[in-house]
Amino acid sequence: MRKIYATRAVAVSAVIAIAAALSVPAGAANPAADPGVSKTEIVIGTTTPLTGPASPGYKDVAPGAQAYFDYVNSRGGINGRKIKFVVKDDQYNPALTKKVTSQLILSDKMFALFGGLGTPSHSAVVADLNRRGIPDVFVNTGASSFDNPRKYPTTFPYFPSYTVEAKVMSFYMNGDPALKAKKKCFFYQDGEFGENASTGFAAGGIQFATTTSYFSGQQAGSFASQVSKLQNAGCELVVFFGVTSATAKLLGDSARAGFKPTWMITSVGSDPSVLAGFGVPNALLNGIYAPNFLVPIQDEGNAYIKQMKAIATANGLPWNFYTYYGINTAYVLAQAIKAAGPDLTRKGLINVLETKSNTFRSAAVVPMVNSSKSHQGLNGYYMAQYNGTGQLERKTSYIMTANSASTGTAKQATFRPGAPTSKLLP
Repeated sequence: MRKIYATRAVAVSAVIAIAAALSVPAGAANPAADPGVSKTEIVIGTTTPLTGPASPGYKDVAPGAQAYFDYVNSRGGINGRKIKFVVKDDQYNPALTKKVTSQLILSDKMFALFGGLGTPSHSAVVADLNRRGIPDVFVNTGASSFDNPRKYPTTFPYFPSYTVEAKVMSFYMNGDPALKAKKKCFFYQDGEFGENASTGFAAGGIQFATTTSYFSGQQAGSFASQVSKLQNAGCELVVFFGVTSATAKLLGDSARAGFKPTWMITSVGSDPSVLAGFGVPNALLNGIYAPNFLVPIQDEGNAYIKQMKAIATANGLPWNFYTYYGINTAYVLAQAIKAAGPDLTRKGLINVLETKSNTFRSAAVVPMVNSSKSHQGLNGYYMAQYNGTGQLERKTSYIMTANSASTGTAKQATFRPGAPTSKLLP
């Protein structure tokens, strides 16, 4: 009898369980979390050149971000979860970028890609990231093509585009009588880097007496022919858009040739500590113009600088623009993740980036502009100039803002950034 009753009890339990399951609407029962999110962890991936010809300077961005994530993790993480940061070295090689991005997606199960570096490298994977709905946050390139919500709805640049930077340079040159009178020439890296800048200069009304270019990796050799072309053309002001290792080669080859124009160099290729590693003395930096969008790195009285430098120092990292930038963007991402709430989803993070970006604190001194129609990121610069000690000093109290369109110029503006959050936590 006991066996019969036990059998009936099991049967009744099974019927109840089936009925309960059928009573729950489809799609409402235990929805699976997005990849990379568990009760205790969020997996964030990145691709960056830790080695190779473009690695000088850029190799410090990911360690800076890692230092900030470790800092947050040691204080409880974000909404109860800790960040697992997976860094892949792609050597600034698009084919390798595709390979390691696939590893991040398929093996590491990342929730989002953060800070993928390089225009040609990221162009190789951006479509696949968007097709899969993976947040592609704070791309480390100024290529304007990544600001395209219709084509790339999950991709968000951070720093201003090369087109914006060129418009800002144009605005400044046109407003400075001494610079406006100089014979201007343009030297750039082939590809979208130089193309975007050319678009910005055309929109800004700058006409160059001559132009020349280099291909990525050529900086490992010589720029003697390009320098000779600029020198023979009588260039008095040379604008350069290239990576930091190429800037070092240009300044060195120009000094050996006795070519001493006024230089204006892109913000992403002019860090003095990295240039010093290539043997470029501060004397060669003295007088170089370079736009910037962050609080000057030597301003140690600033609350952002004080706290971010402390994080870098505690982790044994060099205090340069790239470490600083890595910590700063990780800080902004952490705020976005916290704002997305404890029920973290990819769609939720994307929504926060489109609707709340202007509320996030950072060391940037220009606004962040994101919406469902624009993923521009930061939208401007101030102009700065290097002194004889290798420090980049701010020259304009105002900022200059612009968009990445092929038309329109920069305009003068003011912006007061908010103070950092308590203890620089999200």
